Amino acid sequence: MAESSAEAYYEPVKGDEDDDDEYVLPDDAGFTDYLLYPLRSGENFFARFTKNFGWRFAIQITVMYLLVKGLMMSVLGLVKLSYCKKTLKIDGSACQTMMVISSTPWAIKGAIGVLADAYPLFGYHKSSYILVSAVIGSIGLFGLATFPVTSAAFAAILLFSVNLEIATSDLLCEGKYAELMQSKPKTGSTMVSYVWGCFQIGSLIAAMFVGPVADHYDPKVLFWILLPLAVSIIVPTSLGYLADERVSPEKEGIDMELIKTYPYIVLFCVIMAVVAVGNAAIDIFFFEEHFWQMVYAISCSVLLSILAFLWLPRQLAMCNFYMFMASVLYLNISGAQDFWFTADEQCVPGGPAFDYTYYNTYTSIVGAFTGWVGVLIFQNFMSGWTFRTLFWVTTILQCIASAS
Repeated sequence: MAESSAEAYYEPVKGDEDDDDEYVLPDDAGFTDYLLYPLRSGENFFARFTKNFGWRFAIQITVMYLLVKGLMMSVLGLVKLSYCKKTLKIDGSACQTMMVISSTPWAIKGAIGVLADAYPLFGYHKSSYILVSAVIGSIGLFGLATFPVTSAAFAAILLFSVNLEIATSDLLCEGKYAELMQSKPKTGSTMVSYVWGCFQIGSLIAAMFVGPVADHYDPKVLFWILLPLAVSIIVPTSLGYLADERVSPEKEGIDMELIKTYPYIVLFCVIMAVVAVGNAAIDIFFFEEHFWQMVYAISCSVLLSILAFLWLPRQLAMCNFYMFMASVLYLNISGAQDFWFTADEQCVPGGPAFDYTYYNTYTSIVGAFTGWVGVLIFQNFMSGWTFRTLFWVTTILQCIASAS
C-alpha cells in the first residue's frame, strides 16, 4: 500500500472557490448550445468535482461506485434468478432464502464500521479492510465460476463473501466521502450526485448484457466477468487514492478510548452483527424450516428494537425503528414472483413466460434511466432541501409506487 506522500490527494480550497457556478446556457443561446448542453454541463460538473476532491479520489470513487457497487452488485442482483433456475435448479422459496443468507454482510455494516474505527488494520482504518474484503470477494467469485456448485447453501456462502466485499468497500468509501462532504459542505450535493450517477451507469451496463447471456449461456459465465471487477478496487486503494493516512505508531492497536466513549453503541453494533450472522446460520442449517427461521427473525427483531431504545440516543433509535418497520411492511415476494413471471407454459399455463432478456434487461434498462432522472432531479431541484424533507418526500413516492 502506498505511503502518504507530500502531494495532497485532494487540495484544500480557499474561500468560496468550492462553490463554483454550474454551467448555464448563454443569454443568446442557439441550437448548438442546446445540443451541446448535456456535454458541457457534464464536463463542468466533473471539473468542479475533481477540483474540490482531486483526480485520485475521483478514480477511487469511480471504481467503487461504477464498477464494484454499480456494475458488479447489479449483475449479482440480476443473475440470481437464472442462476437459481438454470444452474442450481431450486424453487423460488429456496432462492429467496439463499439471497437472504448472501446479503447478511449488509446487516453487519455497523460492526464493520466499529471495527475499522477501533482497530487500524496494518496501520490503516479503511484501506486495509477494503483490500482484505476484496481478496475474500474475489475468491468467492472464483469459486462460483469454477466449482461445480449444486448446493444452494454453499452458493449462498460464496455469494456472502462477494457481498462482504461490496458492503465493506461501500461503507468505508462512504465514510471517507462523508468526511470530505463535511469539510466542504457547499459541494455536498455534487458528491452525492456523482456517486449515484456512477451507480446508475453501472446498473445500466449490467442490464444490457445479463439477460441475453442468461438466455443463451450458463449464468455461471457471468461470474468470470465479475472477477476482474472484484479485483479492480484493489488497484486504487493500494495506491493510496482513498487518501487514508497511516496512523502514527502510538495509535496502532485497539482504540479503547473510542469503545469507552460509546460503549452502548459499540455493543449494539456487535450484537446486531451476531444476530445477523446467527440468522444466516439458521437459514443454512434449517434451510427448508421456514417456521424456525420466522421465530428467530421475529425474536431477534424485538430484542434489537428494545435495545435500540435503551442504548441509543432517542432520535437515532426512533429513526432506526421507523426504517426497520418500513422495511418489514414493504413485503418482498420477489423470489416467488420472479419464478412465476419467467415460468414456461408447462409450469404456468397461460402465464407471461418472460425470457431473461425481457425480464432482466428491458425492465432494468427502464429502471436505470428512471434512476438517472432521479439523480438529475436531485442535483437540479432538491440538493438544497433539508434531509427531513427529502426523506418524507421520497418515502411518500415509494409508497405510491408500491401501491400502483
